[in-house]
Amino acid sequence: MSGADLIFVNGKVLTMDDAAPTANAVVVKNGEVLYAGEKETALSWIYDGTEVVDLGGKTMMPSFIESHIHPSIFGLTLLEVDCKPAAIPSIAAIKEKIKQEVEATPEDEWILGWGWDDSKMAEKRNPTRWDLDEVAPDHPVVLKRACAHMAVANSKALELSGITEDTPNPQGGNIERDEHGRLTGLLQEKAQGLLTTPNYTQEDMVKGMKRAQEKFASWGITTVHCMSTQTADLQLYQYLAEQGELSVRVRPWMWAIDQNGFDGSLEEVLKVGLRSGFGNDKVKIQGLKFMLDGSVGGKTAAVSEPYVDTEETGILYNTVEEIAPLMKRGIESGLRIAIHAIGDRAIDVAIRSYEQINKTVPLQHMRNRIEHCVFPTSTQLRQMKKLGLVAGSSIGFLHHIGDNYMKKLGKERMKTAFPHRSFKEAGIKAPGNSDLPVTDGNPWPGIYTLITRKTASGQVIGAEEKLSVWDALKAYTTDAAYSSCEEEILGVIKPGAKADLMVLSHNPLEVEAEQLLEIEAVSTYTDGKLIYSTNQTRKGESIVQ
Repeated sequence: MSGADLIFVNGKVLTMDDAAPTANAVVVKNGEVLYAGEKETALSWIYDGTEVVDLGGKTMMPSFIESHIHPSIFGLTLLEVDCKPAAIPSIAAIKEKIKQEVEATPEDEWILGWGWDDSKMAEKRNPTRWDLDEVAPDHPVVLKRACAHMAVANSKALELSGITEDTPNPQGGNIERDEHGRLTGLLQEKAQGLLTTPNYTQEDMVKGMKRAQEKFASWGITTVHCMSTQTADLQLYQYLAEQGELSVRVRPWMWAIDQNGFDGSLEEVLKVGLRSGFGNDKVKIQGLKFMLDGSVGGKTAAVSEPYVDTEETGILYNTVEEIAPLMKRGIESGLRIAIHAIGDRAIDVAIRSYEQINKTVPLQHMRNRIEHCVFPTSTQLRQMKKLGLVAGSSIGFLHHIGDNYMKKLGKERMKTAFPHRSFKEAGIKAPGNSDLPVTDGNPWPGIYTLITRKTASGQVIGAEEKLSVWDALKAYTTDAAYSSCEEEILGVIKPGAKADLMVLSHNPLEVEAEQLLEIEAVSTYTDGKLIYSTNQTRKGESIVQ
C-alpha cells in the first residue's frame, strides 16, 4: 500500500456513516480519508514521512458544517461595537459604550454596532434615537439588533440618510414613529436599506474574515454556507482562496433581489450563466437566496395568528405571484433556491411558489431549501417532502432566543417550533444552524437543544420534538452536507471523503445531556491540515510505532 500523510490511532471515532458508525483509527492522504477502522490495519499505511497521532482515547468526528450563516458579516461585526447581551445588558450600558466610542472617534465619522437584544436588556425595550443622541449628538450612530431585521439610528444618522417624518415606509419595511408621529430611530426590515452607512473596504473585510475563521476553527467548523453573498463577499472569498488564506470551505448563496439594504444580483448571475456547483473545492456556488418575512424577535415574521397581546401578524415581503417567477428563472438556469420563511404564512408562500414552478420544472432532485422554517404545519411538511425540499432549521434560535419566542408567541404555538422529530418522520432533511451573527455560532448549544429542547434559561419547549444524540450530530454533519449535495465527501469519515476532522474534549455519546454544552474542539483539521489546536506544541509529539 502507498504511504499515508497522517494516521490517527487509539481514538473513539464517530464516522457519522450509518453503514459503519464507529472506528478507532483514521488514515489520511492528500487531504482525503483513505481508511477508517482498526489500528492494526491503519498502521499498514505508515512510512518514513507519515505523522501518526495518538488520540489517547479522545473522540474524533467529522468537523461541523454551518449550513446557514453570514461569514463576512460576522467578520465585520468583530470590527464593530459589541452590543451583544453579554457586553451590553442595558440601554444605560449602550450609552456608556457609545460615549466611549465618541471620545475615540473623529466628529462626523460613523459609529456602527451590532447585537443588541431588547428581550435581554434590563429595560426590556428597544433603544431609541434619543438614547443615542444623549451621548452622540454629532456622530452618526447605527446599531443593528441581533436578529439583523432591525436597526436603531440616532438623529445625525437619520439626517445624513435623508430620513424624515415625511419619509414613507418602503414596501416590506417600517420606519417606527411614536404616538406623536416622531421618528423613534427604529428601522425594521427593508427600511434599513434607507440608511446611508459607509461601505467597508476589502481590507476591512479581509481583516474581519480572518478573525471569523479563527472562531470557526475553534468551534470545529470547516464548511460555511454564506446566505447573503453579494459582490464584495464573493470577491473576498476568492481573494482569500487565491492567497491561500481561506481555511474554511465557503458555499455561497447569491443574494437575489434588493432587500434589507443588500444589493441583489439576480440579473447579473443569470446573464453570465452561473449555475449551482460552479467553483472549486474551497468556494462553490450553491444558488440564489430570497426572503419572504422577518423575525420573531421583531414581530415581523409572517404568522397566521397575531403575536401575544397584539394584532400584529408580521410582514410578508412578497406574494406567490411576485416571487415565484423570479425563483423559476433561477431554477430554469440551473440554480437552486433557498428562501427565508419563518412564519407559517411565509412558509405557505414559499411552498406554493415551489409547487407552481414544479408544474413545468421538476424540483424533487434539486434540494431547494426553506430557510429557518420555524413553524411549518403538518400539511406543509407533507408538501415539502413531495417537493424534495430541505428545511434549513435555525435550531440555535431555540436555545439562545427561545425564551423571547415564548413571550411573543405563547406556549401552545411554540410546541411545534423547529419540529425536528416531525422533520425526521416526514423524511425531510433538516440541517441545523445558528444564522451567525444572529445567534452564537458554536454548534454545541444547537445540538444540545435538539436533544433537550431547552432554552438558555432551562425552559423546555416542545419536548415531543427531541432527537437522539446521533441524529442531532447529523444535523451539523451529514444532513448539512446533503444540503449542498456533498454528503459523500463532507460531514462524514469514510474512504474518499475530505479529511475535515475534529478531536473533541468529550464523547457526545457518553456524557450527560447538560455536559454537551461543555464540549470543545481540542483540534480541528481541514484537508488533513491542522488549523486549530488547544495544544500548540502537539504537532510531532505523539508518534506511535
